[in-house]
Order: sequence, then C-alpha cells, then structure tokens
Amino acid sequence: MLRKFVFAAAMALIAAPAFAQLADEMTCKQAVTYYEKHGVIQVIANGKFAVPVKVGVPVSQASTLQCEGEGQQPRAYTVSTRDAWRCTIAMTC
Repeated sequence: MLRKFVFAAAMALIAAPAFAQLADEMTCKQAVTYYEKHGVIQVIANGKFAVPVKVGVPVSQASTLQCEGEGQQPRAYTVSTRDAWRCTIAMTC
C-alpha cells in the first residue's frame, strides 16, 4: 500500500510542472496567453489550494462560442493576476 502511495505521489510531482504556474503570479497578458496555449490555468482557492480552471473558450476564440440555451449570452470568465483584479481569459455561456 505504501509503495502505491509513493508511486502516485511521484507521478503527481512529475506531472505538476506542466500546470504549476498560478494566474496570480502572472500578468493579465501572460495569463491570457497561457490559457490560450494550455486550455487550463491554476488559481488559488480559499487562499490555500491551487485549483485548475478549464472553462469556456479562450478569449481569442470568443466568436466561435455558441450558447445553446434560449436567452443565454456569452459572458467573460475572469481571474485575478498580478496586475489586474479581473483579467478576462475566457468566454463561457
């Protein structure tokens, strides 16, 4: 059992660097670019936990977003960055 746990922890550490950068450590421009490239970004939740966010489409692809529900309109999805309290990285329904 301990061996499985150690293996799982090691695999998590190996995979972590790909998504280790947090939105609040980037400028808004960097966060937009990062989300565009990776389709996911990490944010801090409850001041403690890094949580991956994958929502909608990158802001550069906003014109491709089709909201299916009647009356639904695309809206901005924002994250907090070093230089902006609300940085729009994606559009969602």
